[in-house]
Amino acid sequence: MRRRTVPAVLIAGAILFTGACGLLGGDDKGDKTSNAGSESKVTPGASGGTPGTESGQPPEPAKGAAPQVTMTPEDGATGVDLADPLTFAIEGGKVSAVKVTNARGEQVDGTLSPDGKSWKPKVPFTPGGQYTVSTTATNADNQPTTISTRFTTQTLGKEVTASIFPDGGTVGVGQPVSVRFDRPITNKAEAEKAMKVTASPAVSGAWHWFGNTRVEWRPKDYWKAGTKVKVDLNLRGADLGGGAGSKQYKSFNFAIGSVARISTVDVASKTMTTTENGKVVRTTKVTTGESPKYDTWGGVMVVMEKYEKTRMNSATVGLGKEYDIADVPWAVRITTSGTFVHGNYWYDKANPPFGRANTSHGCVSMTPEDAKWFYDHADRGDVVKVVNSKERAVAPDNGYGAWNLSWSQWLAGSATKE
Repeated sequence: MRRRTVPAVLIAGAILFTGACGLLGGDDKGDKTSNAGSESKVTPGASGGTPGTESGQPPEPAKGAAPQVTMTPEDGATGVDLADPLTFAIEGGKVSAVKVTNARGEQVDGTLSPDGKSWKPKVPFTPGGQYTVSTTATNADNQPTTISTRFTTQTLGKEVTASIFPDGGTVGVGQPVSVRFDRPITNKAEAEKAMKVTASPAVSGAWHWFGNTRVEWRPKDYWKAGTKVKVDLNLRGADLGGGAGSKQYKSFNFAIGSVARISTVDVASKTMTTTENGKVVRTTKVTTGESPKYDTWGGVMVVMEKYEKTRMNSATVGLGKEYDIADVPWAVRITTSGTFVHGNYWYDKANPPFGRANTSHGCVSMTPEDAKWFYDHADRGDVVKVVNSKERAVAPDNGYGAWNLSWSQWLAGSATKE
């Protein structure tokens, strides 16, 4: 019996057909719904393609997991420190952007660290402020994740407000920077660190405390005429001690005048010599405090304020009913306790005391004409120095008597000794 030979091509075709059925349909029990939903197709005449792709290109690799970010303070936190930075813990990426807004929707300026692990506000947060933070992190594939959190800062148990002089304008070469607080400061070192004085040209200087509510900054020597000064009171966020803090974060600018004016009162010779930039411009005959009852303070004083006319009553300075003059002319104050350079119109015209005798109750007085000249030329911060007095030097906190302390004494009154 002859055997029939099956052509090889038919066998090969059967194998290909079976293979094709296996790819397209599987067995009869296959999931026809799944196959119907597939967009993958075998295209006649196509060769070299990868199953499952229409273009024949390899499929894109799967994206990495989105980064996970946790911020401190946590969402909903309260009592957050005003100066603390925001910090981030992150897995699978890096913080790339931080946006902080206050309760009014205003964006808060700040800086993200190079490693993306912290963000610090340019200015400490406001006490009791509510803030919203939008933090964006990206992974190696630049896939972003953004989280939104909210927090509220601490409130101030004892709010401190500072006033400063000078807070602008132009003053003389002897004017210290004077800051007064409306509450006692117990953490003085932190207060000093939060206040900064810079000058152009640069100058060495330091803070000195007079009690717990007043602190002053002066250079080692008088200011140089024409100096520009900036004072930063960056008190917000500073721990001032005893639960005290401040909302203040402000800068002030003032200038030292172009003329270094120094007036020297010589009690012995009964004269006042005024120099401008080292050159004598006027010598005036004066009368000072009657000795020994009313000796004029010795030492360095600074012009504080001036009046065309002012009332002087002895009762206000503890001298009983010695005098009460309603219209003292051209009065220039040089101490808080009541020392003035002023005009005197009530003197004995037949026997003027100026340049001859010391007859005042402690002030430096002169004719109204001479007093007007001094009034017209004197600026706040100008120096008035009294020499050859039998009285001790004026206290450094009586007006602006800072210059009556040596530099070592001045530094001793600083909490930071800087």
